[in-house]
Amino acid sequence: MGFWPAVLNVLRNSDIVLLLVDARMPEMTRNSEIIEKVEKMKKRLIIVFNKTDLVSNKEIKGLKKKYHSAYFISGTKKIGINKLKNDLTNLSENWNSQSLRLGFVGYPNVGKSTMINLIAPKAKAKVSPVSGTTKKTQWIREGKLRIMDSPGVIPFGDRKVQLGMTAAKDPHKIKNPEKVALRIIEFLRKKGTKTLEKFYKVKEQKTDQDLFNEIGIKMKYLIKGGEVDENRTAIKIIRDWQSGKISLR
Repeated sequence: MGFWPAVLNVLRNSDIVLLLVDARMPEMTRNSEIIEKVEKMKKRLIIVFNKTDLVSNKEIKGLKKKYHSAYFISGTKKIGINKLKNDLTNLSENWNSQSLRLGFVGYPNVGKSTMINLIAPKAKAKVSPVSGTTKKTQWIREGKLRIMDSPGVIPFGDRKVQLGMTAAKDPHKIKNPEKVALRIIEFLRKKGTKTLEKFYKVKEQKTDQDLFNEIGIKMKYLIKGGEVDENRTAIKIIRDWQSGKISLR
């Protein structure tokens, strides 16, 4: 079960649930299991797309067309935070109770604690690039807002490769990092932006494996005999993707 009991407690005790989604991978990180539980509890759900600074304006326009009532922010660039905070504050002023209870949920490392710190500067929620930093629920006050942070959780049916792509798992703890790195390469190449070639300053290759090897050679991650150190190369690619260094813009 992991952290699910703590997250379910957040859902039960919140008036409004804010689900954070990685704008780079909207369908992959739009936690369907949380959405299902929120709907069963008849709670109000607000979807917040984070890391919008890492995707193109075209991608954002497409998401806005599909998710009319969602918010689009960047925790690192502080984009869209004021609008979200102002709208939540206005809601709290008209709420028929002393405070409006907000529950922040989503995948591990999607940016919940960072966003909470921006909405409630005195909160000082612990932030780390390593998933699993928030291990229990905690209430934070900001005016009439009562904000509850929660541990990141993943749907029970999610595949292991997706855990690495969504930063839900530390690259060093992934059993097959090469597989995850190749999936990231495949994902990015399908976007047609030549993102990896630009980021690592390598030439375009015919296959995902060739590009993976080219990146390893460029980074000088080699082992005896001049072969590419696949484990080290894979962890580098995964870490760069998870941390947001690799942009889709």
